[in-house]
Parts: sequence; structure tokens; C-alpha cells
Amino acid sequence: MISVIIPVFNITKKQHIFKKAIQSVRNQTFSELEIIIVNDGSSDDSQSLIDQFKRTDRRVYSLEKENGGVESARREGIKNASGEFIIHMDQDDLYMPDAFERMLEIANSSEADVVVANNSRFFYNKRLQFGKKDTPSLKYEQVIDHDTFMSHYYQSFFGINDFPVNIWNKLYRKSFLDSIPEPPLTNCIIEDLSYNMHVLPYASRIAVIPDVTYLYRWGGWTNHFDPTVLDTAITGYKLKKNLIEQYSLPYIKSTSIELLNYLNTYFYNMLEYEKVSDATFKVEVKRVLGFPEVKEACAVVKHGMERFPHMDPIIKGDIDALYKIDQAVLDKNRLRNAMKRIALFFSNR
Repeated sequence: MISVIIPVFNITKKQHIFKKAIQSVRNQTFSELEIIIVNDGSSDDSQSLIDQFKRTDRRVYSLEKENGGVESARREGIKNASGEFIIHMDQDDLYMPDAFERMLEIANSSEADVVVANNSRFFYNKRLQFGKKDTPSLKYEQVIDHDTFMSHYYQSFFGINDFPVNIWNKLYRKSFLDSIPEPPLTNCIIEDLSYNMHVLPYASRIAVIPDVTYLYRWGGWTNHFDPTVLDTAITGYKLKKNLIEQYSLPYIKSTSIELLNYLNTYFYNMLEYEKVSDATFKVEVKRVLGFPEVKEACAVVKHGMERFPHMDPIIKGDIDALYKIDQAVLDKNRLRNAMKRIALFFSNR
């Protein structure tokens, strides 16, 4: 049996999206499922909607908990799962009809601890699909042993994209998860990456297939400025630095570059979403550039990053130059951003 874990929070306003997500699981060609919906402290009438599914499908179970974020909700689901395998799903995405059957077939034939499949993004009710990933690890079916994963693919968790780091679209063997240390909770938006960074190094075999089995909704449930992104960037950097030291990995420069790019996204989003003044922008940039982790990353990266125009101003602490660069990008992207907002509207149809 496969246990499908779906954390939810305040789904009633967009219940048509959630119903499509659940239906994509209920309609799987492989039917031996338990569908665990974890209500993460919703403040609306989400539980009544979940109870409707419970009444119409004996495979649906629900768990209610205090709000603690998607990460803690998934952990609660895993603790209560009784399936031989675990699959995760976000509340607004879709699985292809034969996804579970295909992944289970590979898990059984390869005896892999984890199976990884391909995905694509979509919007407007699955009618428009795009962005199929074509990373080297997913070009063809293969089984990756532990040493090969650590030497060639684990780098993807440190800013060198070659392997999908998300938690969904992976089939985990439950006995494998039970046999390894539980990953730490991050309480931030890099929970997928953190979970797999801690789990996958313990796997003896990881099977990958090129099949697109998961459809990720473009734009997601919300699209706005997230003030936690700064804490996420710093938390992710420290997390990765610890694992670099633990496994003696040569990825400190790529991790430092990733941190500085992440920070510039934070700065840019202040202009786009918060519409802060130049004075407020410069005060915040100065504060962030004073963080010890940021100073450390700047010392590692140094100069010569011409393909990232914002990089040298960050490294040099040239806040005026950084403001001009980000403001120019914002001005250039105004039409694109307007079109993006329209597309996001239709994505939630």
C-alpha cells in the first residue's frame, strides 16, 4: 500500500482546486492507497470539506493539528502512515493517472529506497503544461547507487542544479525512512530541500525515471512578498554549510553564490511587492550585508561574477549601485509582471 500525505490549510475559498488535486489521487490506476489529509490548523471550514471525501472514499483519512506549517504537517502524516511507501503532494497540484503504478513498478524492480520521477508545471486547469525538466539525472531510467549519488548528484542541493530537490514526485520506502535519523525541522520555506538533503545520503539505491508524473501548479496557492525569505536564505546557508563540513564536500563557493542571489531576490521583491522607497531599501540592504553569514559568503565569492550584475555591488557593499540595478530590472519587467499577474489569475481557475 502507498500512503499519500497531503497537508492542507484554509482550502475552502479555493476548494475547486483542492478537489481536482484529491481527484487526481483517487483516480490513480494503482488503487491500494491510504490518503492522509493533514489539516494544519485551518481557521475556516476546511475540515467539513475533508469529511466529505472521507464519506465517499474509505481510503481517505484525516488528521487535525495545531497550525505549524507544511513541514510539521507532513511529519505528522508520516508518523501515522501504515503504507509500505510514502508519497507527498501539495494541496493545489496534480498527479498523472498512472503515476503511482509507474513509480511502484520501478521501486519493486530496483529495490530502491527512493524513486524519483519527472514533473512539469501547468496553469489554467491543466490545459497548458510547460517547463518539463530535462536535467541529466532524469533523461533516462537508471538506478543510482550511494557513492554515485554523493559524487555526482548531491551537488544539486548546493546550487548546482542537476537533480530535483523537491519532496513531491518522489516515492519513499517507509522502512527506509524508519531506519534513518529524522531530519531536523527548518520552519521555513526550504523544507523540501532540507528534508531530502538529510534523507537521500542514507539511500543505498535511488531509482530515477524520465516519466512526467507530477504537475506543479504555476504560481502556487499564493503569490506575494514573503518576509520570511531572508530568514530562509540564512537558514539554508547555515544548513548547507554544516552538511558540506559533515560530508567533506567542495561546494562552499556555489552555496555562497546561491546565498547572495537569494538575497538579491529579497531586495528586488522589496521594490516590486512592498514598493519601498530608495531610503528604506538602502537601510535594509546595509543591515543585511552586515550579517556574518553574508560577509563570509562575500569573502568566498569575491569578484568576477559578470553574469550576475548585482553580485559585485553586494560583494563591494555598493548599495547605491545595487539599487540602480534592481530598479532598472523592475522598470524593464513592469509589462512582464503585469502579464504574470493575469496568468496567475487564470492559473487558479
